[in-house]
Amino acid sequence: MKKIAERMRDCIETLSLSALLVINLSLIVLMMLGLCTVMVVTGADGGFIYHDGRVGIWGALCFIYAVCSLIAVSMVVMMRITFIHPIQRVIDAMRELANGNFSVRVNHAEHGYTPREMLEFEQSFNKAAQELGGTEILRKDFINNFSHEFKTPIVSISGFADLLLEEQLPPEDQKEYLTIIRDESRRLADLATNILTLNRVESQTILTDKTSFPLDEQLRQSVLVTQQKWRQKNLEFAADFTPAEYTGSEGLMKEVWLNLLDNAAKFSPEGGTVAMTLRKEKSALMISVTDQGEGMGAETQAHIFEQFYQGDTSHTTQGNGLGLAMVKKVLELHGGSIQVDSAPGQGSCFTVTLPI
Repeated sequence: MKKIAERMRDCIETLSLSALLVINLSLIVLMMLGLCTVMVVTGADGGFIYHDGRVGIWGALCFIYAVCSLIAVSMVVMMRITFIHPIQRVIDAMRELANGNFSVRVNHAEHGYTPREMLEFEQSFNKAAQELGGTEILRKDFINNFSHEFKTPIVSISGFADLLLEEQLPPEDQKEYLTIIRDESRRLADLATNILTLNRVESQTILTDKTSFPLDEQLRQSVLVTQQKWRQKNLEFAADFTPAEYTGSEGLMKEVWLNLLDNAAKFSPEGGTVAMTLRKEKSALMISVTDQGEGMGAETQAHIFEQFYQGDTSHTTQGNGLGLAMVKKVLELHGGSIQVDSAPGQGSCFTVTLPI
């Protein structure tokens, strides 16, 4: 219905402009015919204007030329006001945008007629400039956060390495410092891996490695890997998987489950339980990961899928704030989504929906 209305409006505007042009041309033709008729009736010859008031042929032609010139000038002025000036405003704004001024906006003239197409073009330009401005802010934030995340473990590694080289430390202190160096090195490796994966996902628009695989088996393997990684916390892993086949990127989907399970284990208390379920709905697969951690408030939930955001600062040495951002990108690439249900002191439940 909306498309039909837009087509009707386009037709009406086209007919209106065509009618104005036809009227202008008709006036010119009628004026020329009227003058020719007057000259024939009055017997005008090659003069201009005689003493008895008769108009000659050259006088009539000069009059017609003057009228046509006036109409042409008025049409040129109308074209400049209606089309040239709006286009010039957009060109000037594009130059500003090309020079890095992402705050530039095109404002149409308050007085006079502006074609609907020009208004839509200006609105599209303003939207594009706004999106580019947002992208530039994200890029700067990413660089700042990335530099901070890399600098912190490097400084830590360097500091503890200096202590090991310069001082005669007891064996237990040496072991502690070496453990810290190992953990910080792994953190750097994980950060580099997550950034590479996130960059690859963000640059993709289609999945080129889609295959069909048993999702329940992939989830089971992910639980086993996570269980081995966090065995020092004596966590209990509860799994309930309905057999299901899924078609997608097997490697990227495995990163999703490992990140969700790793987060659940990281925030779970000593001896806590991490639960993972897979159920099949009519048109989607629903995967839930639940932990018994401290939970999150509404403010944290609103930002947890942003790059480098870490709501719980007590665990910043165990992560880099890229995992959930990557999870969301991978799921969006598969046409899926993720939601979180959490409250302070009540743990968190992440639910993934995959259309089938």
